[in-house]
Amino acid sequence: MMRRASHHVAVVAVLVCFASFATAQDIATFSDVQLIEETREAVGAQDAEAALDLLTEMQRRGTGIFAAADRPACEEVIDLPDGITDWKFRAVARQAYFRVAMSRRLEKGSCACLFEGFTFDAFIKTALGKSTAELTDADRPALEGIRNEDRRATEARFRELEQSCRAK
Repeated sequence: MMRRASHHVAVVAVLVCFASFATAQDIATFSDVQLIEETREAVGAQDAEAALDLLTEMQRRGTGIFAAADRPACEEVIDLPDGITDWKFRAVARQAYFRVAMSRRLEKGSCACLFEGFTFDAFIKTALGKSTAELTDADRPALEGIRNEDRRATEARFRELEQSCRAK
């Protein structure tokens, strides 16, 4: 009887191992979207084991919540001088900076951060021929012109580039 019980335990252990192996094989064949959906379901169902396996696969692939975890954050830094009193200035300056940064990325066909190698100071120097510290409220119309130059076409082409970058 004891031998039979230990035999059943061994069989169950082997089946669990095969099931885990089969699950691991199945997870490896999931698309990224399917992997994310399955993870969401496992978390919702509070299936800790499945969720852990799925999250481990997401981390291995660098998808979902683990996408770009090893890359530094892509953030713009816009420091305006204290003399700027025009409340719309910051928004216009930021939009102009983004539009030019998008154009630069489109020229290169790059998936890199918009601001990599292109600081706000460099933008102002190139666009207006002065340093950021020399900006005044009177510079807003020039920045509006830069912002509006081919704006819709640039944004549409940039969205297409972003989609292809995400697909990679």
